[in-house]
Amino acid sequence: MDIVAKPHRLSLANLKFVGISAVIGIATGGVISIFRVLIEHGLQFCTTFYQTIPNHWQNLWLAVPAALILAVIVGLLVRSEPNIRGSGIPQVEAQLGGNLEMNWVHILWKKFVTGVLTNSTGVFMGREGPSIQLGGAVGQGIAAGLKQQGGTRRLSIATGAAAGLSATFSAPLAGTFFVLEGVYRNFQPTIWLSCLTGALCSNFVSENVFGLTPVLPVTYQTLFQPVMYWQLLPLGIALGILGHIYNLGLLNFPAWYSKIKVIPSWFYCAIPLLLVIPIGAYFPATTGGGSKIIMLLATHHYALLLILAWLALRFSFGLVSYGAGLPGGFFMPILTVGALIGTSYGTIMNQLGFLPANLMNNLLIFGMAGCLTAVCKAPFTSIILITELVGSTRNFMSLTIVVLIAYLTADILETQPIYQVLSERLTSVKRYLDSLEATDQIQVPVFGFSEVANQPVRDVKWPESSILITIKRGNLTILPHGSTVIKPGDTLIFLVHKDTVGYLYQELRQMATNQTSELK
Repeated sequence: MDIVAKPHRLSLANLKFVGISAVIGIATGGVISIFRVLIEHGLQFCTTFYQTIPNHWQNLWLAVPAALILAVIVGLLVRSEPNIRGSGIPQVEAQLGGNLEMNWVHILWKKFVTGVLTNSTGVFMGREGPSIQLGGAVGQGIAAGLKQQGGTRRLSIATGAAAGLSATFSAPLAGTFFVLEGVYRNFQPTIWLSCLTGALCSNFVSENVFGLTPVLPVTYQTLFQPVMYWQLLPLGIALGILGHIYNLGLLNFPAWYSKIKVIPSWFYCAIPLLLVIPIGAYFPATTGGGSKIIMLLATHHYALLLILAWLALRFSFGLVSYGAGLPGGFFMPILTVGALIGTSYGTIMNQLGFLPANLMNNLLIFGMAGCLTAVCKAPFTSIILITELVGSTRNFMSLTIVVLIAYLTADILETQPIYQVLSERLTSVKRYLDSLEATDQIQVPVFGFSEVANQPVRDVKWPESSILITIKRGNLTILPHGSTVIKPGDTLIFLVHKDTVGYLYQELRQMATNQTSELK
């Protein structure tokens, strides 16, 4: 076994990655800031117009044709570039997994235009998914300019994705953790260093445009006391169950849309664009991603029946909006559903005499974190995102308990990570895809009790067309021999053919992370 240790040498490679990541972050921050401004102005205009309809019915003669024209524009753009459909996060995940290639120029302008048009109408979709895909496109464009290839190119795309989420939510840590937990699923130093740098730089740009106020400044004066923690158990269970149902809806609604034969599939987007008109006319507070209704819940007290009605509307029409293939995300819609669940639960407990009214906002916050966890199966991202969105860590203990219970409940129900499933669906037809070079590298972390942990290299049956070339162990670089023992915490680096990156990564990662059958 040959070991090369470099404990005392300054690594300029990381400085290079930081510099490139900063450029990606600044560029992404500028793009997403413009994106946010246009959506906010567009949504304000449409919401104001919708509210004129009950007193001026003739305005329907403007609203309906405008919605149909908009549906044609968005639908044709989606048909010309199918990869801008939906949130865009599954596409980015598939691209980073080596299973999909996208034209960054087409993605950048078409996703930008369709994202602004779609989110401005008030349909129940968010800007965060498109922001992540736009950031990934910016990263890909800069990588193309620098002629990056392989893992370095993918790192630039991932950095752009982290910067996109950071800029749209003013949440740099959540942007970083989203890529680490939801896409790469490991915490390799180069990856988190690049993603964090890009996220911080993009957030710096967005803060100069939108200020330092959190996106959802939900205030509360009283902390949840440990003696009341028992109330978090039923809330976490409810969030896990309803999150599981919402997860299934997101996965199945596109298939239900496909049963509609009277209109072409690219024109399905007309359905939510028309349905949002009466919703905007009679329930204007509910339109858009959901930040308005969250802040209303945080600052006013409403009757339980009204809150439940809003919950039913946001739950159902959110699925209708996403299922049509509109270019928009479901992060914020999920948070809104969670806020309504938390507020409903809090109202019930208050009426039963178990909860004082001044703790209502606490449960609203817990609901957002628990629901996002149940749907996406990304607990750390959920905890950090909600903390940054509301601008406070004072509820950290009780919030984390709800997230844990919601996650375990969803896990018992066999809820699948939504973005991973959607990403796999994108590439299920095509296993081999073109890339930019003949060979590539795959890096996978080794978990304790996996089938390769504590095994000599020669005793592991590695997939064909893969060569283990390096083992990273802390600051050590190990050139493996047959007798080299693989340890938990190692990072294995394989050389593979460029056409096999996608499926070999899945196979190798399963070997290195799954528990052995004796421990299952």
